Amino acid sequence: MSTGNLFVVDDEESILASVKEVLNHFGYEPKCYLSGEHFLSDATLDGPGCVITDLKMPGMDGVRLQQHLNEIQSPLSVIVLSGKADVPTVVNVMRKGAYTLMEKPYSSKELVASVQSALEASHLYSQKQRQVRRVQGLIATLSDEERTVMKQMLAGVPNKNMATVMDIGMRTVDRRRQAVFNKMQVSTIAELATLLNSASIDLETLE
Repeated sequence: MSTGNLFVVDDEESILASVKEVLNHFGYEPKCYLSGEHFLSDATLDGPGCVITDLKMPGMDGVRLQQHLNEIQSPLSVIVLSGKADVPTVVNVMRKGAYTLMEKPYSSKELVASVQSALEASHLYSQKQRQVRRVQGLIATLSDEERTVMKQMLAGVPNKNMATVMDIGMRTVDRRRQAVFNKMQVSTIAELATLLNSASIDLETLE
């Protein structure tokens, strides 16, 4: 069972109590909030986890709450609950980045299954974020010249051609290639390409 912070946001105390009871029964310990504003001011938003929120609430509703989490790139997955959701509403909620939308009434097993898969997705997203930050940090250690060489390496440009295009000597090309390997913590071009791909780094961003 995936773990992580679990939150429930609903303006009705009876709903909060009901959802909490179900989740407690399956071993989860959610933290409950009566408004989106209170949740955002109190909860931990930068770690893996899941938010279960009602679609319609006074003040910040479920869509605006989810949109805010998306804007700050929080790894929290969002499950939106709705008493009645038409197609445009579902499309809007999913487009804004919600993990899923569940219509009431739903079974306890359906809710828990959605929470479990949402937590797993949140962990994967969080891992991806860490990898992106790591690779971006490595790239930041490269000089402009080394970035240019790295891009040429990944494009399969031979050393001799690099030297001609960049108007530098072969030894300088070799030195910069080795600097790229050392700073990016890889040994081969294949490893370098795999590393960048793991963080979805586009070659164009290496300019």
